[in-house]
Amino acid sequence: MGGEIKVTFAAIEQAAADIDGARARILGQLDDLRGYLAPVVSGWTGDAATRYDEAQRRWDGSAADLTGTLQKIKVLVLDAGAGYRAVEADNAKRFTA
Repeated sequence: MGGEIKVTFAAIEQAAADIDGARARILGQLDDLRGYLAPVVSGWTGDAATRYDEAQRRWDGSAADLTGTLQKIKVLVLDAGAGYRAVEADNAKRFTA
């Protein structure tokens, strides 16, 4: 089952930029959410404040995992693009040697 893969360098670069853009949007939305919640949360005390802080720490950890994974994916996409470029250059050399 051989299939054909068509790779364009522009598409790889765009994919990496899209991943980075998604990561930035997620971080921005999380910052916005914290800003919206801050006035409400600031009035909480006792068990409510403690439980919210615990939930926020879990949320922050999950968000860091997600955005870190997106960053790793972006790097892998760019690395794949570099690999494709290297193969393309090697193939071009075969015709000029």
